[in-house]
Amino acid sequence: MKNYNQCECGLVYNEFSIILIQTFTSPGIEIPDSEKPEVKSFIKKDNEGNFDNQLFTNTCPRHPWDEGTPHDRMRTGPKIERYRLKGFDICIDIGGLTPARLWGHVHVRATVFFNKTVEISYRIIVTKTGRINGSKFCQTDVPFNTDQLIAVAGIVQHVEHWVYNKKLKGQEIDGSLKIVTISDLHLDERSNFHPTTVRTKGITFEEVQRRYRYFFDRQPCKDHDKPKEEKEFEYGDHNYIFLDIWESIGHSGRIRFDKMREDQVIEHIEQCHKAELVGLMTLYPEEWPYRMDSSFEDVCGKNIAIDTDDLVLANETMSLVVGTYGNRGKEAPTDWKKHLARRDRYHVSWPEYLVLVEILLAKKHTINYVLNKYIFNSRQAIRENSRTDSKDGQQGFTIINDKILDMIEQNARLSISLSDIILQLDSVRYLRYMSHKHMYHETSRRLRIEDDERQLKEITERVDKSLTNANNIADLKEANSTKNILLFISIASLFGVLLEGNGEAPVFSMISKEFGVFTAVLLVIITSIGIYFSMKVLIRVIIHYLRKKRISKKSRN
Repeated sequence: MKNYNQCECGLVYNEFSIILIQTFTSPGIEIPDSEKPEVKSFIKKDNEGNFDNQLFTNTCPRHPWDEGTPHDRMRTGPKIERYRLKGFDICIDIGGLTPARLWGHVHVRATVFFNKTVEISYRIIVTKTGRINGSKFCQTDVPFNTDQLIAVAGIVQHVEHWVYNKKLKGQEIDGSLKIVTISDLHLDERSNFHPTTVRTKGITFEEVQRRYRYFFDRQPCKDHDKPKEEKEFEYGDHNYIFLDIWESIGHSGRIRFDKMREDQVIEHIEQCHKAELVGLMTLYPEEWPYRMDSSFEDVCGKNIAIDTDDLVLANETMSLVVGTYGNRGKEAPTDWKKHLARRDRYHVSWPEYLVLVEILLAKKHTINYVLNKYIFNSRQAIRENSRTDSKDGQQGFTIINDKILDMIEQNARLSISLSDIILQLDSVRYLRYMSHKHMYHETSRRLRIEDDERQLKEITERVDKSLTNANNIADLKEANSTKNILLFISIASLFGVLLEGNGEAPVFSMISKEFGVFTAVLLVIITSIGIYFSMKVLIRVIIHYLRKKRISKKSRN
């Protein structure tokens, strides 16, 4: 199917911001004291450079009757703590059909939600000179095209580029379009900070991410000496790309964006570069002209922005912001050039939208963390206390229902904790401005957060039902054991009645007189066999009970 009305020439990116967001959740999150001498030069509280207080109505006002001590302004919105971390230098050599180079300093920021979920953002800010107001950032040797932009943006996610790997002698999806060199890094392989740079030869960007994560996540250190079955559940990272294209965006060929109005630039990009945008937001370099422009809304969605000179798209892999409002000119009431000149502090054109994306990613990741933790708890309840080779002669599992009840309780507590976090992360209720509420709702829909919540609800109901069924099975087995004991007591009582007397068996004497000695002897033999098997069942029940008590005691310790 041919693409119609698509521009033959591609876009040119002179200046842009690539924010690589790494999200993780762990019970072992520890925030180092930024005032300690050993980490003071690595982590600092980020008290400026964020828009939280301007976006949310989440504090109580000062009361007129408060005297002496200032009123404690209680937060009702999402609890967000922000930190600046010492960054590192990077150099990326891009191969392929159009070679290029990017180099400079990567700024690193950390956002902490409820001391459980952390988002670390690696900020590759590209300017023409590599500096903004004296601060060092990144630069390129040539203005980037879409292929080069994809190669850098996909440094973590990887790109969909098929090549033949001669060493592996086979096809490879993530074709090597780039060579990455890391330097001036201050975290060693154990995530410990060093005032001097550490050895970085051969280090990958994924390794850099790992070191920054475990600077905060100390759970692996706590679990190092524990046996495997006692280690805490560990959930992987979620990576997301926030791509911000500045107002200096250009166009190859004869079309000149600098001769067009801002709204005309956005209209041209949205209507005539659909295949290119689909390729960008699916990380499909070099062959994006083969992408269908008709799939634009499915992959990129509709424009989330409500201004004529802005384009905001989002999917589950990345968000793309193209803002040209910096070119509105002197006739605009706001001096946008002066505002955008502070990108050394905010790093992007729309810092308020980056805040919304951060909150939504934290919400999405927390839901998926709880979902996997929920399943992990339930599997542990069965695995740790089940045996396929049942010793009681019954097929299936021998389950300790106390442990299952513990898991049901843990899952219930986990659900309550999640509900509290989700309510606070549902920050749309605290947003001041309707435009931000609109963007929040639309981005949430593009991230498919409602689908995650629906899946979590279905899984929790299914797991709870399964655990309840397993617990009922355990109760039935307990009932079977009790039934066997009662059967033995009944048999013993019967023989007590049969054999009662002064050293005689009156029932057998009566039978021998009535039917003969042979019949009485046969009945005695049958009765003895019954007593033997009853004793065997009793001993087996006792052994099974003692074994179960021992396993239950071990699991609680």
